[in-house]
Amino acid sequence: MKNPLLVPELREMLASNAFDELTELCDEASPAIAAEFIGALSTDEQCVVLRGLSPELAALLFSHFDNEVKLSVLEALAEREAVILLAGMADDARVDFLEEVPLARQLKLRELLEHAPVEQASEVLEDLDEVQAIAGESHAKLSAEEIAAEIWPLLQLHKFVDGRVEPATTLEKGCWVNIVNPPRDSLALIAESFKIPLDFLTASLDADETSRVEVEGDATLITVRIPYFDENNVDILYFTVPVGVILVNGLILTVCARPGTVLQDFIDQKARHVAGGHRFILQFVLRATVLYLTHLKQLNNAANIIQKKLEQETRNRQLIKLFYIEKSLVYFTTSLKSNTLMLERIKRLRILELDEANDELLEDIFTESKQAIEMANIYSDILSGMMDAFASVISNNLNIVMKLLTSLTIIMTIPVFVTSFFGMNVPLPFQGNPHAFAIVIALSVALCVLVSLYFVRKKWLEM
Repeated sequence: MKNPLLVPELREMLASNAFDELTELCDEASPAIAAEFIGALSTDEQCVVLRGLSPELAALLFSHFDNEVKLSVLEALAEREAVILLAGMADDARVDFLEEVPLARQLKLRELLEHAPVEQASEVLEDLDEVQAIAGESHAKLSAEEIAAEIWPLLQLHKFVDGRVEPATTLEKGCWVNIVNPPRDSLALIAESFKIPLDFLTASLDADETSRVEVEGDATLITVRIPYFDENNVDILYFTVPVGVILVNGLILTVCARPGTVLQDFIDQKARHVAGGHRFILQFVLRATVLYLTHLKQLNNAANIIQKKLEQETRNRQLIKLFYIEKSLVYFTTSLKSNTLMLERIKRLRILELDEANDELLEDIFTESKQAIEMANIYSDILSGMMDAFASVISNNLNIVMKLLTSLTIIMTIPVFVTSFFGMNVPLPFQGNPHAFAIVIALSVALCVLVSLYFVRKKWLEM
């Protein structure tokens, strides 16, 4: 992914050779995010950036580039530099990259590596040989039974019995197959075993995938974004993740990158009156929508507690927490809207079997989704108004402090002005008076008191 927002600033850094700032950008924003910004530069500029960074950081940054960017950079760099970059990547990342490279580009890479005068080239060549061997032979050598044995530990089989979900030991029509965070190298085997497109699996595991419906051959993909609570995430506790529901050959496959989602409620038999077939999909979407409402109430309660703390004492930490809550609300609103559009398409195209009971269940989902969207919008508006109000309070407090300091500065300037006047080297009043010093001090104090009384009357000395 490329992000061109910082291209002008990055080009200024390159023009001034500010590689320290580039290193700081990678440290602060993480190499993955920095790669999005640097990936929007031209290939020559990307090469300059990589040459200016430390070899370790350059390899880490390079590993997060898009594959097309990686290939362009490798062709533009000198052979030695290209091999050092590839060798510096993590083993898994390097193998994943080589697996995605088309065969024609793999041949070019092989030619580059064979002529590179670097010891690390042999290590990269070994990985390339392994990738090509796997691509050419693995699927041809594995039988259907061997493929099934390979992916069987990744599958959670369930069947629907008397309104509840129970574990199953055999794969049969009407089963629910749950797949949680499968290894990337097993996706091709899973796709081949169930006769589904590989894109259906990769899309279900993509954190940025939106809710949608896609039909290809006998397989149907329904992507739903569901709420997720991650107690280990210090900053954003609530966000959304995609779940891919795949219908193929009478089976229901669910694929998700995160464990412990709302699907776990069905497995733990917390959901009642669970039906099989297409009704199970609607029940899953309804339960996810109801979970949105629950999390929205929790977010609102947290915002109210933070509000009370801010009323007592304004701290940056509390304001940052409000910002994270607002971020979660944006995630929820966006996901709910995309889910609604997806459900409207299902209803319009009749992708699921919608008898009278299922049609009523779908209408319930629409009602709950509308309520959740309205709640999220209301909470978001309230939170935005609250943050604006506290920003105004902070600004007002700053103005009061500045007004007080300015008033005190004016009062303290009066004695300086008076003593400076009487300190001039010219004939002055009270010059021959033995009490001149006392008179000058009394005059300064009197003027200070008068100005202070004026400021008090104007309420300029109040906090």
